[in-house]
Amino acid sequence: MRIEYEDQEILVIYKEAGLPVQTGRTSQKDVVSLLKNHLARNARTNEAEAKGAEAGNAAPGVHAGPYLGIVHRLDQPVEGLLVFAKTPGSAAALSAQAASKDGMEKVYQAVVCLSSSSYPLAIDGMKKPVTLTDWLGRDKATNMAYIASEDEPGAKRAELSFRTLWIRDGRALLEIRLRTGRHHQIRIQLANAGMPLLGDRKYGALAGRYPVRETPEEKSYPLCLCAWRLSFQHPVSGKKMTFCVEPAFLEKAGVIRSSM
Repeated sequence: MRIEYEDQEILVIYKEAGLPVQTGRTSQKDVVSLLKNHLARNARTNEAEAKGAEAGNAAPGVHAGPYLGIVHRLDQPVEGLLVFAKTPGSAAALSAQAASKDGMEKVYQAVVCLSSSSYPLAIDGMKKPVTLTDWLGRDKATNMAYIASEDEPGAKRAELSFRTLWIRDGRALLEIRLRTGRHHQIRIQLANAGMPLLGDRKYGALAGRYPVRETPEEKSYPLCLCAWRLSFQHPVSGKKMTFCVEPAFLEKAGVIRSSM
């Protein structure tokens, strides 16, 4: 985990793939515990400095732990940018932006595997944005999403759009924008379109439905999905803030920087 920006109201961090945002396992580190430790250390340092400046005053009382508001999340295998709130007011303001269709903007990059049937779709994405619309269900027993019919009870509409940035050797680099926020949406919708994410063990083959087979080298890949750009309005100043990172998987997946 890496802190990209911090002020009195917010924290913006980069989360590596494999690190959960929050977990109930005491033996496993997560983003929330790491950030709370960071805030607690800063609070102790500030308190020590204040006590040194006010020597002779009575010892301060017991303080509550640092506040950390979770605004949005990334699945454990996904890398990328997240914003957290340091005050309840900022948490409410950022959560409202995240829930708004025209509020917080999250843009993803992913490397996908192409088949003969999905190659034309990737080519179309080089000319203009391609929109995918499906209805998704969720299997709670396996914690997996699946393509459902529109009239299935509990099914939710899912929409995303993508642009193709690069194609080579049966792979494509996509830039993806979510229009809805559904469970495992990017992974299941792209897999259903015959373009499973490189490194996706959960949805990649979908029980052999797609003619995509991993090579021994590809089996070592992490999930090639990154929330690489994040934009929102600062909850206090109202200033638009934009942060970008380069996905860690790009070099391994053979994506050439200059082609982006």
